[in-house]
Amino acid sequence: MSVWSPLPMTGSPELLTAEPRPAPRESGRQRTFAIVTLGCTKNVVDSEGIEQTLVAHGHVAVDEPEQADAIIVNTCGFIGPSKQESIDTILRLASEKRADQALIASGCLIERYAAELAVEIPEIDALVGVHRWPEMPQLLDAVRDRAANGGARLARSAVERLDGDPRLPPIFVGDGVGTRADLVMPQRVHHGPSSYLKVSDGCDARCTFCAIPSMKGRMRSKDVDGIIREAKELAAAGVREIVLVGQDTTAYGRDRGELHGLPALLRRLADEVPDLPWIRIMYAYPQHVSDELLKTMAELPQVCRYLDVPLQHAHVDTLRRMRRPHGTIGDLVDRVRDRVPGIALRTTFIVGFPGETEEEYATLYRAVEELRFDRVGVFAYSREEGTPSHDLPDQVPEPRKDRRRRELMLLARRLSREINMGFVGQELEVLTEATAKGRDGTIRTVGRSYRDAPEVDGTVMIEGNIPLGTLTRVRVTAAGDYDLSAVPV
Repeated sequence: MSVWSPLPMTGSPELLTAEPRPAPRESGRQRTFAIVTLGCTKNVVDSEGIEQTLVAHGHVAVDEPEQADAIIVNTCGFIGPSKQESIDTILRLASEKRADQALIASGCLIERYAAELAVEIPEIDALVGVHRWPEMPQLLDAVRDRAANGGARLARSAVERLDGDPRLPPIFVGDGVGTRADLVMPQRVHHGPSSYLKVSDGCDARCTFCAIPSMKGRMRSKDVDGIIREAKELAAAGVREIVLVGQDTTAYGRDRGELHGLPALLRRLADEVPDLPWIRIMYAYPQHVSDELLKTMAELPQVCRYLDVPLQHAHVDTLRRMRRPHGTIGDLVDRVRDRVPGIALRTTFIVGFPGETEEEYATLYRAVEELRFDRVGVFAYSREEGTPSHDLPDQVPEPRKDRRRRELMLLARRLSREINMGFVGQELEVLTEATAKGRDGTIRTVGRSYRDAPEVDGTVMIEGNIPLGTLTRVRVTAAGDYDLSAVPV
């Protein structure tokens, strides 16, 4: 099969209701697995949880899918391009799959298209929803037992099949045996000087363009003691920066009635993990960027003066149709910069939302030009089934969306270069992460400043070979569109 063409949903997957059993350890050769992670930073954390859970049950992680007994694809189901990437990856691995391999699809795509995937890609041996990854050892046992029994139907106490059809793969969706089990991480492991720490999952915002609530459910905060435990484990393993992530990190604790849960969490982290030099905040919701949060960021040296606030648009009518906070975004930006001097602001915008007129787009363009964000991401609106905006009138043609995206990205690129030029001659503290060899054979060290989140922002290229995982003082010597060059002080 080479084309993804979703079928209409004809039934709901059955849920696992039995308590998970301890996974037996096989005698002889250990079972191996490989994880392919797609999508957002929350998936990165979940994949680590899957890996550690399987390792604790006697499985062995390998780097390459072709080496594995089981391949787990942790998918993304957010917007069209990410869904297609997930489908293409599953199809490629299905085409290369050995007869003795298991192919597991997990994550957000399964929450949206379990029935379609089960029918359209028969090479998939099991599907696992976003909340069920802690049960991965039990599911792999079920898949192995099914293969040993010649594909016979699994026992009811193990797992049910979609619509009771024994020809279809086992399905693990829904909340499982514990509604917060997926927020309890195994012991954290060291994967470099920076690590993501998920503080919550799910979202209550209900933006009209977003399918996340249908996949992730209502917002749920991780227990604060669990977060502190993870942070301590990461710091003890040599991590120098933790990046707090969630669908809306600024809503942390609100499901428990806490108005200022994130500021309180930041203060506990700073107090109880004092040897952790950098704490970074991603995915802040505009309405929840409170004065208490900004005061806390300004007072705690460990908290990077960096905030990622996806604003999505600047015109009040567009924001209203998006069901986003529709005050003047300039007021928010001015307040943030006034409370936290020198802060680096990252944001994302959507162009081509249904009904976006040329005047609305021009308002957004002017706002980006005037507010001069440090980092800007631009997305063309993706029409997602099951979201309120899917059926809105005045859908914007694809060529117009693409033109607006290109124009706004060119503006953001020019502004980024101008802002970067202002740092030439200044000193910055940089977290070193990698080395690179130039064409002339010279070694340079790659790092990030407080202005740069992992994977999405720029880097600082430093002359010389500097030990990795260290905070190094540098002087900026040159600037590009997104990256800086520097020498050690």
